[in-house]
Amino acid sequence: MSSDTLQKAKIALDGGAALTEFGTDAVASNRTYSAAIAAGGGVPMLITDPAEAEAFAAFCDGLILSGSFSYNPFPERKAEVDQHESVRRVEETVPIIDAFVKQQKPILGICLGIQSLNLYFGGTLRDMFKLTDGVEHMLDFHSVRCSEKSFMRPLFGEEFLVNSRHNRKIDRLAEDLIATAWSPDGIIEEVIHRSLPVYAVEYHPERMRGDDREPPFGPDTTPLFQWFCDLCRDRRKLTVEKGFQS
Repeated sequence: MSSDTLQKAKIALDGGAALTEFGTDAVASNRTYSAAIAAGGGVPMLITDPAEAEAFAAFCDGLILSGSFSYNPFPERKAEVDQHESVRRVEETVPIIDAFVKQQKPILGICLGIQSLNLYFGGTLRDMFKLTDGVEHMLDFHSVRCSEKSFMRPLFGEEFLVNSRHNRKIDRLAEDLIATAWSPDGIIEEVIHRSLPVYAVEYHPERMRGDDREPPFGPDTTPLFQWFCDLCRDRRKLTVEKGFQS
């Protein structure tokens, strides 16, 4: 293994509910996440067991909380997998977030990730909000408007186009989080933590990369993953240097 590889940021990635071809439980992730991490200069490491969250947090430099994902080759077990993804996964995310928060390592939440972070810090969510608000955010695209505190604004400007793939939104924002970007209909699309290196978006920047990005006329978001990997690597370096000095 080259010294170059060893210097790269190790980015933990949570996965969604899946069943193998033999019907046994598994954890899986869309390859767009690992490709985005690699393009950003990091090494993706899939968390396969929440019970090992402390070990992953100690070994890795940062965490990406991914969006919803499920894989099931057995239609008769659909309800079981759906239940795991919608309920158990949210519960299993708690020890993962907890481990990285305790070690003050950077976290980037994406879609379900922003929702899990809002719940973790004491906020609430509203499911199927399109039925009450009359707005569609599933398989759509729209602009986002960023405040001066937005971590995306220095990368892509005050306003830019994003994809939209969610039926759940932040209802009451956790007190420890600050909303920093919104959709035209007022839905919170980005948050930062007041004191921790915790950042999150409601859309899917991992799908907004390369030649086949979604939407095709939005920005290429590779710089976001470069920024996050650089942040993780720089904080690791600072921690090591402080260790040498103490």
